[in-house]
Amino acid sequence: MTLPSYSNKLIGASVLLGLVGCSSLYTHHEWYSEAENITPLQSEQAVPKRVVLEQAWDKDIRKGFWYTSQGSQIIPYSWFTWLEVADSKDLFRSNEHMNYLGYLPMRSSKINPSALPIGFALNTDKKGDAWVGMTCAACHTNQLDYQGVKYLIEGAPTLANFVLFFDRLSIAMNATNADPIKFQRFAKNVLAEDYSLESAAKLKASFASMALKIAQRQTVNDLPPSYPENFTSYARLDAFGNIQNQGTAFALHNLSNSNTPNGPVSYPFLWGTHQSDVVQWNASAPNTPVVGPLARNIGEVVGVFGGLSIEKAPFWKRLFGIKTTYSSTVDMLGLGQLETWVKTLKSPQWPEQMPAIDMQKAASGSILYQTQCAGCHQVIAREDEYKLYDAIKTPVAEIGTDPITAWNAEFHQAKSLVLEGTKEFILAGDKFKAETDAISVPVNGVVGIILKDPKTALKAGLMPLGDNAKSRTKSLVEYAELNVLKRKKIHDPTVNNTGKKENGELNLAGLVYKARPLNGIWATAPYMHNGSVANLWETLQKPKDRQTSFWVGNRNFDPVKVGFVNEAAPASKLYPSPSSKFEVLDENDKIASGNSNQGHDYGTDLSDKEKWQLVEFMKTL
Repeated sequence: MTLPSYSNKLIGASVLLGLVGCSSLYTHHEWYSEAENITPLQSEQAVPKRVVLEQAWDKDIRKGFWYTSQGSQIIPYSWFTWLEVADSKDLFRSNEHMNYLGYLPMRSSKINPSALPIGFALNTDKKGDAWVGMTCAACHTNQLDYQGVKYLIEGAPTLANFVLFFDRLSIAMNATNADPIKFQRFAKNVLAEDYSLESAAKLKASFASMALKIAQRQTVNDLPPSYPENFTSYARLDAFGNIQNQGTAFALHNLSNSNTPNGPVSYPFLWGTHQSDVVQWNASAPNTPVVGPLARNIGEVVGVFGGLSIEKAPFWKRLFGIKTTYSSTVDMLGLGQLETWVKTLKSPQWPEQMPAIDMQKAASGSILYQTQCAGCHQVIAREDEYKLYDAIKTPVAEIGTDPITAWNAEFHQAKSLVLEGTKEFILAGDKFKAETDAISVPVNGVVGIILKDPKTALKAGLMPLGDNAKSRTKSLVEYAELNVLKRKKIHDPTVNNTGKKENGELNLAGLVYKARPLNGIWATAPYMHNGSVANLWETLQKPKDRQTSFWVGNRNFDPVKVGFVNEAAPASKLYPSPSSKFEVLDENDKIASGNSNQGHDYGTDLSDKEKWQLVEFMKTL
């Protein structure tokens, strides 16, 4: 069965998005399949059978979460379907290749016609053209393997290697563009019955233009040669840095206006996200209902190919005081539906097929948890997981973990360019100066997207709203003011405008990391915000005694130490091992900036017997 060719075919007044009492207006997205007219391909390779844990989602919700578009557009869907890897005829989307990149292969279906991995969704633009883009499932779904059984964990942090994926995509497109024979195979598959020398030439021009854009994004977010090859690698990504650069370099159309994304983090788990008062590792975004989740999710899409563009308004609009215009491919209704599902997600419970939890040890561990952990990581019963909670915000200087993520988010700077002189939140906030906090640019873009279509934004924001969230409902202006307060710098007199003290040390004043309930924590290794600690047992070791090197990417689960086994994952016939070494130390045996496994010394003074009891209790959460 072949795949048919695909078609190649204002800012307004203040709108209050937090309307108390409107929660019953919309309870679901009028969702439809954008793949109805695309014939599914027969799956070319076997997809592993997975055990699905009970997390309050049925089969339809799971599939919807995997493949509902949020407006992300990487390249045209047919291109991704037929693109080959750079050095062979093997398809880029093949199960073996995507498994090497750490993504979870799936069978073809009506909503996944090209048999793409979980989280690679079809999106149709306003012209009817089909694109492939990532949805949140690509980064927040995982598989744990134990004694031949594969467990699918919804909302868990992925082990995928986004940087490797994008590097290989850029290389593959460059190779296809440069090799006439390779391109001809590609063109005949994409164009099918519409193939001709003329149509192939048009496709080549479009393909070359897209290959350049992909290469530009890869280059802007690349790390300097001084960083090791596997600095980011499997299971973590500097999402903040990528979102910042998508705003400052791409939305403002100046590729040099960027910062090095050198503060990678472990992907956070999703259960409990909707219920928290703040989101992000550095607790920087208020999660107020209606506006908060929508703004948070739009920001995420901006980072994964949401097509944000901020332009100088045409002359006639500037006469009415409108200085900038905003465009993007973000699908707000899709985001509303995804958030509605995330709101109902529950944490995974320890599987019965795993070694049974020693309840006597766990009982002793529960008492230790109250004294060692509960001050930051509150215990929430499974029946209470849908209730709102306030996360603990611990000062970075106090917790002692790697500060780079929080520091970069606060102190990275960029030119404001076309935004200079406009308000940071369009309707509120200070006016942009010539240079600004880098994160302020994509935040401004998010507000611009919302205000461009307030009716759709309101509808999307209300979709997940429940009665228990009314107390936190805010207007867009109030949300903006809260965001300003959350990101308000607290300056030390000895600190210059680079965010460093006179002696070169980073200024950590006012910076925090978020501590959240540990429901399902057993399924979310590696640990710490930057993924620098391999398993729960290691988190309880004295910082000086923790492992400084371990493998990441192997899905085989260690139920004793609670994490993944410390060995390389097996290579396939065609590709290397889908894993890499995480190295705390640099080539000079110094702790690498961004990779520190220090700090968080809570519970480290316990005896080994007590530590094992505490680990056993955390399996029950």
